[in-house]
Amino acid sequence: MSGNVREEQEFVDRATSLVNEHIAYLSARIDATKRAPGTGTGQDDLEREAHLDNLNQQLNAALAARKRICFGRLRFATGEDDHVGRMGLRGEDGEVVLLDWRAPHAAAFYRATLKDPMGLTLRRRIASRATADGPEVTHVDDETFDSGADFDSDAAASQALDAPREGRMADILATIAADQDAIIRSPLEVVTVVEGGPGTGKTVVALHRAAWLLYTHRDRLSRDGVLIVGPSTVFLQYIDQVLPSLGETDVVLLTPDQFYPAVRPSADDRRDVARIKGDARMAKVIAAAVAARVRIPTSDLTIRTTTGSTVRITVEQLQQAARGLSKTRNFHEGRDPFLRRVLAAAARNLARDTGHDPDDEDYCQDLVASLVEDANMRRELNLMWLPTTAERVVQRLLTDEPTLQAAAGSILSEAEWRLLLRDPDAPWTRDDIPLLDEAAHALGPWSPPTAPDSEPTGYRELQAEDAYRVSPHRGEQPRSTLAERALDDREWVYGHVIVDEAQELSAMAWRAIARRSTRKSMTVVGDLQQASHPAAARNWDAALGWAGDRIERHTLTVTYRITRQIAEAATDLLERAGGTPPLLTPIRDGAPVARVQLAITELADYAKAVARPDGRSAVIVADTAFESMRAHLLDDHFGFDAAALDAPIAVVTAQQSKGLEFDCVIVVDPDLLSEQRPMGSDVYVAATRATQELHLVSLI
Repeated sequence: MSGNVREEQEFVDRATSLVNEHIAYLSARIDATKRAPGTGTGQDDLEREAHLDNLNQQLNAALAARKRICFGRLRFATGEDDHVGRMGLRGEDGEVVLLDWRAPHAAAFYRATLKDPMGLTLRRRIASRATADGPEVTHVDDETFDSGADFDSDAAASQALDAPREGRMADILATIAADQDAIIRSPLEVVTVVEGGPGTGKTVVALHRAAWLLYTHRDRLSRDGVLIVGPSTVFLQYIDQVLPSLGETDVVLLTPDQFYPAVRPSADDRRDVARIKGDARMAKVIAAAVAARVRIPTSDLTIRTTTGSTVRITVEQLQQAARGLSKTRNFHEGRDPFLRRVLAAAARNLARDTGHDPDDEDYCQDLVASLVEDANMRRELNLMWLPTTAERVVQRLLTDEPTLQAAAGSILSEAEWRLLLRDPDAPWTRDDIPLLDEAAHALGPWSPPTAPDSEPTGYRELQAEDAYRVSPHRGEQPRSTLAERALDDREWVYGHVIVDEAQELSAMAWRAIARRSTRKSMTVVGDLQQASHPAAARNWDAALGWAGDRIERHTLTVTYRITRQIAEAATDLLERAGGTPPLLTPIRDGAPVARVQLAITELADYAKAVARPDGRSAVIVADTAFESMRAHLLDDHFGFDAAALDAPIAVVTAQQSKGLEFDCVIVVDPDLLSEQRPMGSDVYVAATRATQELHLVSLI
């Protein structure tokens, strides 16, 4: 062990000891808070739950940070010497022992260059690995900032990325380059767009920007939270330990498939259908379908009650009751005032017809109470403005030809709307989810209103009866953490929204995200040239036009992950398929790309032979071949679906691999992958997942 490694190990041991003391302290406070007797008041219970939630978040952050507590050291010309780590620590006398990486004073670790050393004389990167006994320092890299020094901070970041991949996103704090750090620390009140090809660090920037924002704008974001939208559940598994390891545990991670919690899609539409469903015009189709749920008679209405009374309501009264409601309210908000107006008109008519004073408010209120208790009246009124769900609206729209024609006939061509028709028993698809979210927005939430004491009892019963039929979460216990509350509330507006692989979103998906980001504080990362969705935006203006002039754009061109050989092979595959490659500047050389021909029965042995024993490997296959691969890649070396990232060799499709990285990638049938999406986007994605070795396998 070198002297520098020994010195840093001693520091890491001290920092780990302090973290362990902090963990013990938090655990004791949690236990004491749980045991403390309550006052029996609801307010006391809420305050205790909030306190416990805060303590648990601190505990989880400390447990995650302990694995690799320190990763850097700064020496300034003033003689000051600071260690940089995943969380801030103070010693027994209050002195700063470890500087939190998000603190302004730590910025020099990422941003200092030979041209602008920011007061540094030395920057040390400390590499460690997690062990049962605590972090073990494996090596240190020093960079000196003097006129004779000859180093490149980007090259140092590149060297750090030569380390083997892990099952989840690697320990990447120490590899943030200066250009990335400037984006991470950009203002909160903008839509920050980060574009660039594969391996340029877009995801690194997005996730560390989330952590930095939560640290810098704690008061605001602790109330509203941060939403991270990723392309797939596999991707979310991949990154789910990054933010906790940085001390942030209350962040919501979703895929676009999860925007409407009541439905989990199980199929994909054909591309021609997906293109129409993703088109922004579908918002008008959904609005028309929801508006059509208001079925007010166009002639005078006569209702015979169960007691034999005859109740008249004129068409003018019905129209007056509905006037102005559809323009200023969502569907369910409009129902309550409509019912009130119709019942009031019916009561006045009945009073007049039976020889009573229609202006006698007490008498008419008693009539309203009796009318809403009448089964015939309830049926007629409910049919005019019946509460419903987004599932019912969209299901009927897509399966009933007259309904679809009425809603879409003036918006889509006949050929387009007919493509949307499907069987009633067809499964929900991924492109149905933005439609459901749009319908839920147009409908608005439905729950029985809290009536004042003067409200007739029967009116409250009418509301409650209908509400029970359309409220899927009745009786559930409230959740306590911000993330859980946000997940339960489809209308939650987040303080900041991060979208990764943003090029895959349709116009309708962007509408769903915009509703969750009305504060227009976002980080959007992607590469439009890798887009594969048929309704994907062609440029950022089309995707983010709703954000106005609050967009700041950044382009990353240096690829730290991909070697020159891999980049050249991926570019060749993309160009052969008719695509246009993004601008990439690889700064690493690596092994030559292997091109082999194999029988399918030889694939398993080949993959196990070339896989990296000290890292992570993947077999990436075409969509149509994915299921059949289960029969050929049988043993425990290979993992599919949720188990993919925990196996030595993950088996994934190109779409599932988006945003992931592996030391060794075996691309099976690159020609087939080139054909399954326009202009070869999938084969390019597959080939650029590799950080060390790429194998292109043609099956014979």
